Amino acid sequence: MGSPVNELTQTPSSFPISTSLRADFDTDTTSERMEDFNIPSNERITLLKAFQEEVGDVPPYFWAFCQVCDLQALQKLIDIARISPVMVRIFAAQAFTTVLYWTQSNQGTSRVSTPNITQLKRGLGSSSTNSPIAKRQKTTDSPVNSPLADKQTNTSSPVSSPSLHRSRAASDLARDRDHHCCVLTGDSVIEVAHIYPFCRISTSEENIFGARHMFWEYLRNFWSEEKVAAWKADIFPRGLSEIGDKKVDNRITLSKTAHVQWNRGAFFWQKKQANIQSTMNLMTTPMSTENLDHNEGAFDYGYTTLYCLGGKAIKSGQIFELKTSDPIKQPLPSFKLLELQWALMRVIGMAGAAFPYEPSSGGDSDADIYGLDLDEVGDTSVLSENLQGNPLELPCG
Repeated sequence: MGSPVNELTQTPSSFPISTSLRADFDTDTTSERMEDFNIPSNERITLLKAFQEEVGDVPPYFWAFCQVCDLQALQKLIDIARISPVMVRIFAAQAFTTVLYWTQSNQGTSRVSTPNITQLKRGLGSSSTNSPIAKRQKTTDSPVNSPLADKQTNTSSPVSSPSLHRSRAASDLARDRDHHCCVLTGDSVIEVAHIYPFCRISTSEENIFGARHMFWEYLRNFWSEEKVAAWKADIFPRGLSEIGDKKVDNRITLSKTAHVQWNRGAFFWQKKQANIQSTMNLMTTPMSTENLDHNEGAFDYGYTTLYCLGGKAIKSGQIFELKTSDPIKQPLPSFKLLELQWALMRVIGMAGAAFPYEPSSGGDSDADIYGLDLDEVGDTSVLSENLQGNPLELPCG
Protein backbone atom coordinates (compact mmCIF):
# COMPACT_ATOMS: atom_id res chain seq x y z
CA MET A 1 0.00 0.00 0.00
CA GLY A 2 3.02 2.31 -0.04
CA SER A 3 4.45 4.66 2.52
CA PRO A 4 2.36 5.86 5.47
CA VAL A 5 0.47 9.07 4.87
CA ASN A 6 2.36 10.94 7.59
CA GLU A 7 5.58 10.56 5.60
CA LEU A 8 4.40 12.82 2.78
CA THR A 9 6.41 15.80 3.98
CA GLN A 10 9.70 13.95 3.44
CA THR A 11 11.52 13.94 0.12
CA PRO A 12 12.53 10.39 -0.84
CA SER A 13 12.57 9.27 -4.48
CA SER A 14 8.80 8.80 -4.64
CA PHE A 15 5.66 9.57 -2.66
CA PRO A 16 2.17 8.16 -1.99
CA ILE A 17 -1.12 9.84 -2.61
CA SER A 18 -3.10 7.73 -0.19
CA THR A 19 -6.49 6.19 -0.90
CA SER A 20 -7.88 9.62 -0.08
CA LEU A 21 -6.59 12.58 -2.04
CA ARG A 22 -6.84 14.84 0.99
CA ALA A 23 -5.01 17.87 2.26
CA ASP A 24 -5.62 16.96 5.91
CA PHE A 25 -3.11 14.11 5.89
CA ASP A 26 -3.03 13.65 9.66
CA THR A 27 -6.70 12.61 9.89
CA ASP A 28 -7.34 9.21 8.36
CA THR A 29 -10.39 7.84 10.15
CA THR A 30 -12.60 5.09 8.81
CA SER A 31 -15.46 7.49 8.05
CA GLU A 32 -13.17 9.73 6.00
CA ARG A 33 -11.84 6.79 4.00
CA MET A 34 -15.38 5.61 3.32
CA GLU A 35 -16.39 9.07 2.10
CA ASP A 36 -13.79 8.64 -0.62
CA PHE A 37 -15.94 5.75 -1.85
CA ASN A 38 -19.06 7.98 -1.75
CA ILE A 39 -20.31 6.61 1.57
CA PRO A 40 -21.30 9.72 3.58
CA SER A 41 -20.14 10.11 7.17
CA ASN A 42 -22.67 10.45 9.98
CA GLU A 43 -21.76 14.13 10.32
CA ARG A 44 -22.44 14.76 6.63
CA ILE A 45 -25.76 12.92 6.83
CA THR A 46 -26.81 15.14 9.74
CA LEU A 47 -25.87 18.30 7.86
CA LEU A 48 -27.58 17.18 4.66
CA LYS A 49 -30.78 16.47 6.59
CA ALA A 50 -30.73 20.00 8.01
CA PHE A 51 -30.00 21.44 4.56
CA GLN A 52 -32.84 19.47 2.99
CA GLU A 53 -35.26 20.91 5.53
CA GLU A 54 -34.24 24.45 4.55
CA VAL A 55 -34.11 24.28 0.74
CA GLY A 56 -35.87 21.10 -0.34
CA ASP A 57 -34.80 19.20 -3.45
CA VAL A 58 -31.91 20.60 -5.48
CA PRO A 59 -30.39 20.12 -8.97
CA PRO A 60 -28.24 16.97 -9.35
CA TYR A 61 -24.89 18.69 -9.77
CA PHE A 62 -25.43 20.81 -6.65
CA TRP A 63 -26.47 17.66 -4.77
CA ALA A 64 -23.20 16.05 -5.88
CA PHE A 65 -21.13 19.04 -4.74
CA CYS A 66 -22.78 18.69 -1.32
CA GLN A 67 -21.65 15.05 -1.16
CA VAL A 68 -17.95 15.88 -1.66
CA CYS A 69 -17.46 19.37 -0.22
CA ASP A 70 -15.85 20.28 3.10
CA LEU A 71 -18.21 19.87 6.03
CA GLN A 72 -17.49 23.40 7.23
CA ALA A 73 -18.58 24.72 3.83
CA LEU A 74 -21.76 22.68 4.01
CA GLN A 75 -22.56 24.20 7.40
CA LYS A 76 -22.09 27.70 5.96
CA LEU A 77 -24.54 26.92 3.17
CA ILE A 78 -27.07 25.78 5.76
CA ASP A 79 -26.61 29.02 7.69
CA ILE A 80 -27.25 31.03 4.52
CA ALA A 81 -30.29 28.90 3.67
CA ARG A 82 -31.83 29.68 7.05
CA ILE A 83 -31.66 33.36 6.16
CA SER A 84 -32.53 33.13 2.46
CA PRO A 85 -33.38 29.73 0.96
CA VAL A 86 -34.14 31.44 -2.36
CA MET A 87 -30.56 32.71 -2.57
CA VAL A 88 -29.25 29.18 -2.10
CA ARG A 89 -31.60 27.81 -4.77
CA ILE A 90 -30.33 30.40 -7.25
CA PHE A 91 -26.78 29.48 -6.33
CA ALA A 92 -27.56 25.77 -6.67
CA ALA A 93 -28.68 26.24 -10.27
CA GLN A 94 -25.18 27.44 -11.20
CA ALA A 95 -23.56 24.09 -10.41
CA PHE A 96 -24.37 22.94 -13.94
CA THR A 97 -22.45 25.88 -15.44
CA THR A 98 -19.44 25.12 -13.25
CA VAL A 99 -19.28 21.49 -14.37
CA LEU A 100 -19.77 22.56 -17.99
CA TYR A 101 -16.77 24.88 -17.73
CA TRP A 102 -14.55 22.05 -16.48
CA THR A 103 -15.65 19.47 -19.04
CA GLN A 104 -16.18 21.42 -22.24
CA SER A 105 -13.31 21.88 -24.69
CA ASN A 106 -12.48 25.36 -25.85
CA GLN A 107 -13.51 25.33 -29.49
CA GLY A 108 -11.05 28.12 -30.23
CA THR A 109 -8.09 25.80 -29.67
CA SER A 110 -6.29 24.98 -32.92
CA ARG A 111 -6.66 21.33 -33.84
CA VAL A 112 -5.95 19.11 -36.79
CA SER A 113 -9.59 18.15 -36.97
CA THR A 114 -12.76 19.49 -35.41
CA PRO A 115 -14.75 16.85 -33.52
CA ASN A 116 -18.50 16.64 -33.71
CA ILE A 117 -20.12 18.87 -31.14
CA THR A 118 -22.91 17.59 -28.96
CA GLN A 119 -25.18 19.22 -26.47
CA LEU A 120 -27.45 18.26 -23.64
CA LYS A 121 -31.04 18.23 -24.83
CA ARG A 122 -32.53 17.59 -21.45
CA GLY A 123 -31.28 19.99 -18.83
CA LEU A 124 -32.09 20.35 -15.18
CA GLY A 125 -35.59 21.50 -15.99
CA SER A 126 -36.58 18.26 -17.73
CA SER A 127 -39.25 15.95 -16.44
CA SER A 128 -38.40 13.93 -13.39
CA THR A 129 -37.73 10.20 -13.44
CA ASN A 130 -37.16 7.61 -10.76
CA SER A 131 -33.38 7.60 -10.91
CA PRO A 132 -30.83 10.14 -9.68
CA ILE A 133 -28.47 9.33 -12.52
CA ALA A 134 -28.16 11.13 -15.84
CA LYS A 135 -28.76 10.09 -19.41
CA ARG A 136 -26.83 11.76 -22.18
CA GLN A 137 -28.87 12.88 -25.14
CA LYS A 138 -26.88 14.34 -27.99
CA THR A 139 -26.87 15.69 -31.52
CA THR A 140 -23.85 15.36 -33.75
CA ASP A 141 -24.96 17.02 -36.97
CA SER A 142 -24.75 20.69 -36.02
CA PRO A 143 -22.54 23.07 -34.09
CA VAL A 144 -23.32 24.03 -30.52
CA ASN A 145 -26.32 26.35 -30.54
CA SER A 146 -27.37 26.63 -26.91
CA PRO A 147 -26.69 29.98 -25.20
CA LEU A 148 -24.98 28.21 -22.32
CA ALA A 149 -22.67 26.30 -24.62
CA ASP A 150 -21.91 29.44 -26.60
CA LYS A 151 -21.02 31.23 -23.40
CA GLN A 152 -18.64 28.47 -22.39
CA THR A 153 -16.91 28.00 -25.72
CA ASN A 154 -16.31 31.70 -26.12
CA THR A 155 -14.54 32.38 -22.84
CA SER A 156 -12.74 35.34 -24.26
CA SER A 157 -14.89 38.00 -22.45
CA PRO A 158 -12.49 40.93 -22.79
CA VAL A 159 -9.78 38.33 -22.89
CA SER A 160 -6.44 38.53 -24.53
CA SER A 161 -6.03 35.18 -26.29
CA PRO A 162 -2.70 34.81 -28.10
CA SER A 163 -2.17 31.67 -30.15
CA LEU A 164 -0.50 29.28 -27.73
CA HIS A 165 0.63 25.72 -28.31
CA ARG A 166 1.28 23.11 -25.68
CA SER A 167 4.81 22.71 -24.54
CA ARG A 168 6.26 19.75 -26.38
CA ALA A 169 9.28 19.88 -24.11
CA ALA A 170 7.12 19.53 -21.00
CA SER A 171 5.21 16.63 -22.54
CA ASP A 172 8.44 14.89 -23.52
CA LEU A 173 9.65 15.24 -19.94
CA ALA A 174 6.40 13.73 -18.68
CA ARG A 175 6.78 10.78 -21.06
CA ASP A 176 10.35 10.23 -19.90
CA ARG A 177 9.30 10.48 -16.27
CA ASP A 178 6.61 7.84 -16.78
CA HIS A 179 8.96 5.60 -18.83
CA HIS A 180 6.84 6.04 -21.97
CA CYS A 181 4.11 3.82 -20.51
CA CYS A 182 0.60 4.36 -19.20
CA VAL A 183 0.85 4.83 -15.42
CA LEU A 184 -2.19 2.57 -14.95
CA THR A 185 -2.01 -0.18 -17.55
CA GLY A 186 1.64 -0.21 -18.59
CA ASP A 187 0.55 0.16 -22.22
CA SER A 188 3.24 1.68 -24.46
CA VAL A 189 0.73 3.30 -26.83
CA ILE A 190 0.30 6.50 -24.86
CA GLU A 191 -0.96 10.05 -24.78
CA VAL A 192 0.02 12.81 -22.38
CA ALA A 193 -3.11 13.99 -20.58
CA HIS A 194 -3.49 17.29 -18.77
CA ILE A 195 -4.82 17.14 -15.22
CA TYR A 196 -6.16 20.70 -15.38
CA PRO A 197 -7.65 21.17 -18.89
CA PHE A 198 -5.20 22.89 -21.21
CA CYS A 199 -7.90 24.94 -22.91
CA ARG A 200 -8.65 26.59 -19.55
CA ILE A 201 -5.11 27.87 -18.99
CA SER A 202 -4.09 28.84 -22.52
CA THR A 203 -5.53 32.37 -22.47
CA SER A 204 -5.65 35.28 -20.07
CA GLU A 205 -8.92 36.57 -18.63
CA GLU A 206 -8.99 40.06 -17.17
CA ASN A 207 -12.76 40.20 -16.73
CA ILE A 208 -13.46 39.29 -13.09
CA PHE A 209 -16.95 38.21 -14.13
CA GLY A 210 -15.56 35.92 -16.84
CA ALA A 211 -16.10 32.17 -16.90
CA ARG A 212 -12.72 31.34 -15.33
CA HIS A 213 -13.15 33.72 -12.43
CA MET A 214 -16.70 32.54 -11.78
CA PHE A 215 -15.59 28.91 -11.85
CA TRP A 216 -13.06 29.54 -9.07
CA GLU A 217 -15.49 31.71 -7.10
CA TYR A 218 -17.97 28.84 -7.16
CA LEU A 219 -15.40 26.39 -5.80
CA ARG A 220 -14.75 28.71 -2.84
CA ASN A 221 -18.26 27.96 -1.61
CA PHE A 222 -17.52 24.25 -1.22
CA TRP A 223 -13.92 24.11 -0.02
CA SER A 224 -11.83 26.18 2.34
CA GLU A 225 -10.19 29.40 1.19
CA GLU A 226 -6.80 27.82 1.86
CA LYS A 227 -7.48 24.72 -0.23
CA VAL A 228 -8.91 26.61 -3.20
CA ALA A 229 -6.08 29.14 -3.05
CA ALA A 230 -3.53 26.30 -3.13
CA TRP A 231 -5.21 24.70 -6.16
CA LYS A 232 -5.36 28.04 -7.94
CA ALA A 233 -1.77 29.04 -7.19
CA ASP A 234 -0.52 25.72 -8.51
CA ILE A 235 -1.84 26.35 -12.01
CA PHE A 236 -2.13 30.18 -12.03
CA PRO A 237 0.93 31.30 -10.04
CA ARG A 238 0.88 34.76 -11.64
CA GLY A 239 -2.76 35.32 -10.83
CA LEU A 240 -6.12 34.21 -12.19
CA SER A 241 -6.18 36.88 -14.88
CA GLU A 242 -2.97 35.60 -16.47
CA ILE A 243 -2.18 32.61 -18.67
CA GLY A 244 -1.74 29.45 -16.61
CA ASP A 245 1.48 27.47 -16.30
CA LYS A 246 2.17 24.83 -18.94
CA LYS A 247 4.31 22.62 -16.75
CA VAL A 248 5.31 19.01 -16.36
CA ASP A 249 3.39 18.34 -13.16
CA ASN A 250 0.09 19.14 -14.89
CA ARG A 251 0.70 16.14 -17.14
CA ILE A 252 0.24 12.42 -16.71
CA THR A 253 0.84 9.63 -19.22
CA LEU A 254 -2.13 7.42 -20.07
CA SER A 255 -2.99 4.84 -22.70
CA LYS A 256 -5.42 5.96 -25.37
CA THR A 257 -8.19 3.94 -23.74
CA ALA A 258 -7.47 5.29 -20.27
CA HIS A 259 -7.30 8.84 -21.64
CA VAL A 260 -10.72 8.53 -23.25
CA GLN A 261 -12.12 7.27 -19.96
CA TRP A 262 -10.35 10.10 -18.12
CA ASN A 263 -12.08 12.61 -20.40
CA ARG A 264 -15.45 10.94 -19.90
CA GLY A 265 -15.37 11.00 -16.11
CA ALA A 266 -15.20 7.21 -15.99
CA PHE A 267 -11.75 7.22 -14.50
CA PHE A 268 -12.86 6.78 -10.94
CA TRP A 269 -15.26 3.95 -11.69
CA GLN A 270 -18.61 5.43 -10.67
CA LYS A 271 -21.66 3.24 -11.17
CA LYS A 272 -24.16 4.87 -13.49
CA GLN A 273 -27.78 4.35 -14.38
CA ALA A 274 -29.96 5.58 -17.18
CA ASN A 275 -31.96 8.65 -16.21
CA ILE A 276 -31.72 11.87 -14.25
CA GLN A 277 -34.14 13.69 -12.00
CA SER A 278 -34.57 17.42 -12.47
CA THR A 279 -34.13 17.82 -8.72
CA MET A 280 -32.87 15.52 -5.99
CA ASN A 281 -33.38 15.09 -2.29
CA LEU A 282 -30.17 16.02 -0.49
CA MET A 283 -30.52 12.86 1.58
CA THR A 284 -30.19 10.67 -1.52
CA THR A 285 -27.13 8.50 -0.87
CA PRO A 286 -24.62 8.14 -3.73
CA MET A 287 -23.76 4.66 -4.92
CA SER A 288 -20.58 3.35 -3.36
CA THR A 289 -17.56 2.99 -5.63
CA GLU A 290 -15.75 0.58 -3.32
CA ASN A 291 -14.13 -2.35 -5.17
CA LEU A 292 -15.68 -1.47 -8.53
CA ASP A 293 -13.72 -2.90 -11.45
CA HIS A 294 -15.80 -1.60 -14.36
CA ASN A 295 -17.92 1.37 -15.37
CA GLU A 296 -21.45 1.23 -16.70
CA GLY A 297 -22.90 4.25 -18.44
CA ALA A 298 -19.92 6.42 -19.24
CA PHE A 299 -20.40 5.44 -22.87
CA ASP A 300 -23.55 4.79 -24.83
CA TYR A 301 -23.23 1.01 -24.91
CA GLY A 302 -21.75 -1.63 -22.64
CA TYR A 303 -19.22 -0.98 -19.93
CA THR A 304 -15.55 -0.10 -19.67
CA THR A 305 -12.74 -1.81 -17.81
CA LEU A 306 -9.03 -1.07 -17.51
CA TYR A 307 -6.48 -3.81 -16.98
CA CYS A 308 -3.07 -3.51 -15.37
CA LEU A 309 -0.02 -5.56 -16.27
CA GLY A 310 -0.83 -9.22 -15.76
CA GLY A 311 -4.37 -8.89 -17.07
CA LYS A 312 -6.16 -8.11 -13.80
CA ALA A 313 -8.94 -5.54 -13.88
CA ILE A 314 -8.13 -2.32 -12.06
CA LYS A 315 -10.38 -1.84 -9.03
CA SER A 316 -11.53 1.28 -7.26
CA GLY A 317 -9.08 2.05 -4.46
CA GLN A 318 -6.17 0.27 -6.10
CA ILE A 319 -2.88 2.16 -5.72
CA PHE A 320 -0.28 2.83 -8.41
CA GLU A 321 3.18 4.16 -7.66
CA LEU A 322 4.84 6.81 -9.80
CA LYS A 323 8.49 7.74 -9.40
CA THR A 324 10.83 10.36 -10.77
CA SER A 325 14.59 10.38 -10.94
CA ASP A 326 14.67 14.16 -11.38
CA PRO A 327 12.17 16.08 -9.23
CA ILE A 328 13.35 19.40 -10.67
CA LYS A 329 13.05 18.77 -14.42
CA GLN A 330 10.53 15.95 -14.18
CA PRO A 331 8.32 16.63 -11.14
CA LEU A 332 5.60 14.14 -10.36
CA PRO A 333 1.98 15.05 -11.15
CA SER A 334 0.81 17.83 -8.87
CA PHE A 335 -1.03 16.58 -5.82
CA LYS A 336 -3.07 19.78 -5.66
CA LEU A 337 -4.25 19.48 -9.26
CA LEU A 338 -5.02 15.77 -8.86
CA GLU A 339 -7.06 16.62 -5.76
CA LEU A 340 -9.05 19.23 -7.68
CA GLN A 341 -9.58 16.91 -10.64
CA TRP A 342 -10.60 14.08 -8.33
CA ALA A 343 -13.21 16.21 -6.55
CA LEU A 344 -14.78 17.49 -9.77
CA MET A 345 -14.84 14.08 -11.44
CA ARG A 346 -16.63 12.69 -8.39
CA VAL A 347 -19.25 15.40 -8.81
CA ILE A 348 -19.68 14.49 -12.48
CA GLY A 349 -19.93 10.78 -11.72
CA MET A 350 -22.38 11.15 -8.84
CA ALA A 351 -24.67 13.56 -10.65
CA GLY A 352 -25.27 11.07 -13.37
CA ALA A 353 -22.06 10.81 -15.29
CA ALA A 354 -23.69 12.69 -18.13
CA PHE A 355 -21.35 15.37 -19.30
CA PRO A 356 -23.04 18.66 -20.16
CA TYR A 357 -21.50 18.15 -23.58
CA GLU A 358 -20.02 15.18 -25.42
CA PRO A 359 -16.24 15.29 -24.92
CA SER A 360 -14.08 14.26 -27.82
CA SER A 361 -11.86 11.26 -27.31
CA GLY A 362 -8.40 12.34 -26.36
CA GLY A 363 -9.51 15.97 -26.53
CA ASP A 364 -6.89 17.12 -24.06
CA SER A 365 -3.91 15.20 -25.36
CA ASP A 366 -0.87 16.60 -27.10
CA ALA A 367 -1.31 14.42 -30.18
CA ASP A 368 -3.79 16.58 -32.09
CA ILE A 369 -2.45 20.09 -31.62
CA TYR A 370 -1.35 22.03 -34.67
CA GLY A 371 2.11 23.49 -34.33
CA LEU A 372 3.25 21.07 -31.67
CA ASP A 373 6.72 21.11 -33.16
CA LEU A 374 7.28 24.55 -31.68
CA ASP A 375 9.92 24.31 -28.99
CA GLU A 376 7.89 26.11 -26.37
CA VAL A 377 9.08 25.37 -22.87
CA GLY A 378 6.72 26.01 -19.99
CA ASP A 379 7.78 26.82 -16.46
CA THR A 380 9.01 23.52 -15.06
CA SER A 381 10.52 24.99 -11.93
CA VAL A 382 7.26 25.36 -10.03
CA LEU A 383 7.01 22.29 -7.84
CA SER A 384 4.24 21.09 -5.62
CA GLU A 385 5.57 21.38 -2.09
CA ASN A 386 4.74 17.74 -1.41
CA LEU A 387 6.01 16.25 -4.65
CA GLN A 388 9.70 17.04 -4.81
CA GLY A 389 11.39 13.75 -5.53
CA ASN A 390 8.80 11.62 -3.75
CA PRO A 391 7.07 8.47 -5.05
CA LEU A 392 3.51 9.10 -6.09
CA GLU A 393 0.85 6.47 -5.57
CA LEU A 394 -2.32 7.09 -7.52
CA PRO A 395 -5.52 5.58 -6.18
CA CYS A 396 -8.05 4.52 -8.77
CA GLY A 397 -11.22 5.31 -6.90
